[in-house]
Amino acid sequence: MLKAEATNLSPMFCPRCSALRDAKPISYDEDCEIHGVEFTFHVDAFECLTCGEELADPADPDLFRPMYDAYRAASGTLYPDEVKAIRQRSGLSQVAFATILGMSPATINRYEMGVPIAIKEDNLLRMAGIPSALRMLLRQRGHLLKPGQRPKA
Repeated sequence: MLKAEATNLSPMFCPRCSALRDAKPISYDEDCEIHGVEFTFHVDAFECLTCGEELADPADPDLFRPMYDAYRAASGTLYPDEVKAIRQRSGLSQVAFATILGMSPATINRYEMGVPIAIKEDNLLRMAGIPSALRMLLRQRGHLLKPGQRPKA
């Protein structure tokens, strides 16, 4: 049994030890809450055999992705590529899109980069994806756009 375990070891850099250490794969489920939505997500990581520090899987170093994806699945909110597609279909830059929605450009950028969206903001983004709703937003808030920020069509 020890030989089988030893074959699963991987040398990895441990930030706590500040050195290359043997690490073993670990896997567990974690309960979490984001924006009032409770869910469980699965974690695959490594554990330093010297100090016990949990290390990211080098094959998937984005530690938050499994948690954020589980939140989106549980809440039914948009994925980053869906947010970007809605904005791109509008013909607006991140800055212009944020302006007509009453959000900051940094918020739109974060949503497109993968930060989870609260359900009320998700609803607003989905509504902006409806052409007639987008036209209404442009009529109501289009005056806030600078010249050249309006969509071509």
